[in-house]
Amino acid sequence: MTELDQIDIDFRLKACLRKLRLTTLKSILYLTGPVGGLSPSDVETVKLAAAKIVNKEQPVSAKQIFENEKLHHLKLTTGCAVLDQALRGGILCSGITEISGESACGKTQFALQLSLTSQLTKQYGGLDSGALYICTEDAFPSKRLYQMIKNFTASHGNKLCNQGNLGDKIFIEHVADFEGLMSCLSNRAPILLNSGAVKMIIVDSVAAHFRSDYESNEMYKRAQHICAMGSLLCKYSHQHQIPVVCINQVTSSMSPDSRQLIPSLGLAWSNHVTTRIMLARTQRSLTIQQDSAHGPLETVVREMEVVFAPHLPTITVPFVIDHEGMKGFAQNIL
Repeated sequence: MTELDQIDIDFRLKACLRKLRLTTLKSILYLTGPVGGLSPSDVETVKLAAAKIVNKEQPVSAKQIFENEKLHHLKLTTGCAVLDQALRGGILCSGITEISGESACGKTQFALQLSLTSQLTKQYGGLDSGALYICTEDAFPSKRLYQMIKNFTASHGNKLCNQGNLGDKIFIEHVADFEGLMSCLSNRAPILLNSGAVKMIIVDSVAAHFRSDYESNEMYKRAQHICAMGSLLCKYSHQHQIPVVCINQVTSSMSPDSRQLIPSLGLAWSNHVTTRIMLARTQRSLTIQQDSAHGPLETVVREMEVVFAPHLPTITVPFVIDHEGMKGFAQNIL
């Protein structure tokens, strides 16, 4: 059965469309005027019928979003009280949260920490489920994850949704190109989401396949692919009420009036982002006291900046990374 067979139109119109080899919803919706044996009214009829097949979801009004607590207020804890306070509860479970920054600023660390906090019970700010972690460039940092799991289980063991191995609920996929990424999102992700095995998607990183795989004359194609990926991630987030976290790289800004480093992929990607968080290393260092097994640790102070969000002001919070993960602290400690 072709997509044309799903459209509720009369036999004459279907015959005309087959003769013109317009058998997909995409080709029908791209019609701009009368063609072949189709009059302007016929084209409008078949396009409306095709649109009903594509858009099966009922629109949601602003009032419904405001009144529905699940759509508006549900958040995922970061695992740190200071960072949660700055983010007013944690990461939004509606829309895409982008975490960008230069190398070694803590982006992947943040993503790993969220993949663990998602397994906390809802009472403690978790999601009672696992996470899909999609790697697009570097190998998954399994050694660091298991170090974090050991410490996370020791400090949050009674808050977890189950007492099994936390690593078993993090589903890792390595993709080598854009086609592999879309295949993973289109085929594997729905199975995991519909089964309830995961309630979070992490892409590390979204920029990997778009920075070098396209020639200078393929920018339109590149923008189309970015929009396709962003739209699919947004769809999953709103359909399943899950947080989608995307790690992004940074690039130098050509504008003298803006910051020196800005997230990659430009407006084609930024238009899909709900919350943008930037991480950065500073020139400061701090000695923190760990447990007796690890002793004092001198570490670089990093900063988490909320660039934009629908529910947050612009704010910057310093944090450090130790054997347990990210830990924010007040400015007056420095």
